[in-house]
Amino acid sequence: MIATAVEFYNVVVFVHVLAVVVGLGPTFAYGAFLAVAGREGGAALPTVGRAVMLWDRTANTIGLVVILLTGLYLVSDGPWELSDFFVSWGFVTILFLFGMVHGYFIPKTRALVEAAERDLDSPAADGSSEADASGETSRSGVPSPASWSS
Repeated sequence: MIATAVEFYNVVVFVHVLAVVVGLGPTFAYGAFLAVAGREGGAALPTVGRAVMLWDRTANTIGLVVILLTGLYLVSDGPWELSDFFVSWGFVTILFLFGMVHGYFIPKTRALVEAAERDLDSPAADGSSEADASGETSRSGVPSPASWSS
């Protein structure tokens, strides 16, 4: 049997990487989630948008905090210096991501949810729609992609 000493530093490295993968990983699928919800008639857009906002406010924010705190520990206890490019760049990136998530993405997603709910509650959502010049429409009264080129 091979005995391996696990140091606290190694555990912190694991937690740091885990926070990156779990906390930030799902954000790369937001576009796919919203595209599928929109393609399925839009009824799922408010729910998917609320799920995205919930993830951003909770897991994503917790992940960013854990990344920041474990990163500070790794710099203080490891061979790294704050002057190392990837360390200073990492701290700037984390602060930038905090600002973008809470100052831009959550408000924009909230506006998407409100617009989707407004569209679903509009009279055109009951199946009636206004026809465009070619006669092709979507449920929301927006001209269909087939008529965009004309």
